[in-house]
Amino acid sequence: MARLRRWGVTGLLAAVALACASDVPEERSVLLSGAERTWLVLPLNVTAILSPELEARSAVVWDELTAYLQDQGKPLKTVNFRDARRMWLASIRKVRSSEQPGDAGFEEAAQAFVAELGRHAEFSTVLSPSLFVRQAVIEGRKASWDGVSRGIEIEAEGIEAKRIAQETALEGVAPAVSLHVVMLDAEGKKLHEALRGLELLVRVRVRGSPDLSPEERIEFAPRPKLFEDRRELREEIKAVLAAAPGLPER
Repeated sequence: MARLRRWGVTGLLAAVALACASDVPEERSVLLSGAERTWLVLPLNVTAILSPELEARSAVVWDELTAYLQDQGKPLKTVNFRDARRMWLASIRKVRSSEQPGDAGFEEAAQAFVAELGRHAEFSTVLSPSLFVRQAVIEGRKASWDGVSRGIEIEAEGIEAKRIAQETALEGVAPAVSLHVVMLDAEGKKLHEALRGLELLVRVRVRGSPDLSPEERIEFAPRPKLFEDRRELREEIKAVLAAAPGLPER
């Protein structure tokens, strides 16, 4: 069994970012006008730092998320990322400066944040989505993390490389992307929270050169473009929202 060498995540994701550099999205704006049961969908990663290497294709996830909610008949609003991020950080500072700083956790910050959002827009629900880089466990030809299992893409050129790929079992860990969502009511109380894997960031490359050691013949290579399978992405978005109030179970 071949153990895949652990790549430095920063270097590997930098390669992914270069592969996707032409897809950097423009900042998102308001989706639909308000209604009594409007959902305010925040831009990605307002409450958590987005890895720069994921920015190039993050808009695809946000577009599929909001499209799914629209398909469920939800009137939607959104907000400028910079404004939302500024309000979120201000909410953290506010609860940390309170008389009981030991109680200043996410829930307290979320309530202060939603209260500030409510000064500028009417809504019934706030949805906060974030993308994270996670570690997937590889066994054989499968990688598993955060409730999903994916087949590993294997790139092998030449007869010897294909033979090695066919005969070698794999083990190790690989960087992957997961979607985390938090749903809040109009007072900032948590209604739903879930984490779900989306895609692997890498594929396995096998080289058959006899000049290479066995460890060097099998390595990770960045996948050039993420979230190309929109149908699969939509299914995982459905799954991460399956237990949320007001949405259908998967």
